[in-house]
Amino acid sequence: MELTVVTMGLFLFAGMASHWVSWRWGMPAIVVMTVAGMLLGPGLGFLNPDEVFGDLMKPLVSLAVAIILFEGSMSLDREEILGFRKPVQRMITVVPLLSWVMTALAVHFIIGLSWTVAFVIGGLFVVTGPTVIMPLLRQANLQNRPSALLRWEGIVVDPIGPLYALFAFQIGLVLTGATDIFALAAFFGSAIIASVGGYLLGHTMGRMFERKMVPYFMQTSMMFAVVVLAFGASNLLMPESGLLTVTAMGMALANMGLDRHIFENIRHFKENISVLLISAVFIILTASVTRAEAMTMLDWRLLVFVAVMILLVRPLSVWLGLANTGIPAREKTIVGWIAPRGIVALTVSSYFETILVDAGFTDAEIFVPLTLALVFITVTIHGFTLGPLARKLGLSQV
Repeated sequence: MELTVVTMGLFLFAGMASHWVSWRWGMPAIVVMTVAGMLLGPGLGFLNPDEVFGDLMKPLVSLAVAIILFEGSMSLDREEILGFRKPVQRMITVVPLLSWVMTALAVHFIIGLSWTVAFVIGGLFVVTGPTVIMPLLRQANLQNRPSALLRWEGIVVDPIGPLYALFAFQIGLVLTGATDIFALAAFFGSAIIASVGGYLLGHTMGRMFERKMVPYFMQTSMMFAVVVLAFGASNLLMPESGLLTVTAMGMALANMGLDRHIFENIRHFKENISVLLISAVFIILTASVTRAEAMTMLDWRLLVFVAVMILLVRPLSVWLGLANTGIPAREKTIVGWIAPRGIVALTVSSYFETILVDAGFTDAEIFVPLTLALVFITVTIHGFTLGPLARKLGLSQV
């Protein structure tokens, strides 16, 4: 027991120490956390999250991601994008759809995976997420518009990616005769219930707080409990839909005109805990990588795929998606360059690998190593290049 508590403390300390190192020497925090996790885990073999947490590891990580995403969605105030709503709408609709299709094509033709597996992977890989985007944006100090485009995309698309992947999986089952069209109808119905239910729940909680049905000193704790419960209940309704529910809850609170003191009370607590959770979870996930998985990432096909994702898929999907929106070329350039994948891709990839293999798609066994390669390479490259590129393009506020 004591050893487990000490190890958990080490994960927390390693995460915060990584943040301090990044602040002290001006390095990207995500890169420092990645190196620290890899060093403590497969590098030195000092920490093994699977041994410490056992079966609780995935639920705890998923819950941490839900809290992080809820806090991030509370920053999505429609008022901040009054002058460029069209580009934001394109970033959370057209751009991920284009990326989904192009990624699936890349997976199929470069790595040779079946179409079903390719589209499941393509769906998941549209995510970027607040766990990787927010630390990079804080460090680069981007101007408001490109920063908002990346932030809205990262938070809103984060829960949508797993739903794309689930949809592709359901289509694959229908085409192979393993299920019927009614399963697709149930999928869409569950997604609608998760998103609408989350929005209504967030709005209801906000009104309860304003009417003082919950005392001020209990509001943050009550909101925390409701987020956890809603996340778990939504996942019971449909796997991986909990992220959609908590994102809708946060957006409802951000855009309902909630009393400023109440809103800031909730958000301040969530913001502080999110920094801690992002740090700890990233250390845990990178430390859980095995040496065999690390070596698999060096497969030339995986490296070529990642290069195509960075140099072709991302820029092309952004430039096509933002066509005729009035966004200047230099802003399209930086948005089209930055797309690091993070915790959601890492946590959900093992789930999809398992269900695909169980359904008979044995080529999905490369899912996790492929995700690891994309996450580590994009985090490193984008972590080191966002700041210099922003300054070179004149998009930094410094």
